[in-house]
Amino acid sequence: MSNSKEFFLSVTQRVFSNWTALKMAVEYGMGTKDRAVDFCPYMTDVIFMNDDLKSKDIADVLEDYMDDQFNTELEDGSAIQVAEELYRFYRYCVRKEESVALEEFSKLSPLQPWLLTNEPVKSAQKSQALKNDSSDTEEEEEEEEAEAPVAMEVDDGWTEVKSRRKR
Repeated sequence: MSNSKEFFLSVTQRVFSNWTALKMAVEYGMGTKDRAVDFCPYMTDVIFMNDDLKSKDIADVLEDYMDDQFNTELEDGSAIQVAEELYRFYRYCVRKEESVALEEFSKLSPLQPWLLTNEPVKSAQKSQALKNDSSDTEEEEEEEEAEAPVAMEVDDGWTEVKSRRKR
């Protein structure tokens, strides 16, 4: 594969654009969209510069970046899932399995525009505030809720995503 690093960057962008934890971290203001955009070439470089990385090593880098840049501690197992996907495509690239790589790439979820367009990411907190603008009391309650760590239901396959910021 002549442009394997460029191809791998497009894989990383597609995978990251569909990674719920990353998107939520941006939506909830735990990090900027620019940091998410920069995350793609950063991971591409990390993976291509370290020959003997395994998926666990990649997951560790993903978790560290999410912690450092998005103040987000991943507890949902998504880092290992993303790492395994990236590692799989990295192996295709280094083995020069272009046809397999392209076929598998076509099976990935499509690139979500939130990651690469110039449009601002819709803030989940702002969306909620717009729905409930009927009184000052409700706005004060929303401000208090906006300061709380992001939490989702644990029942239906959702896992809590916490901010490491001390409040």
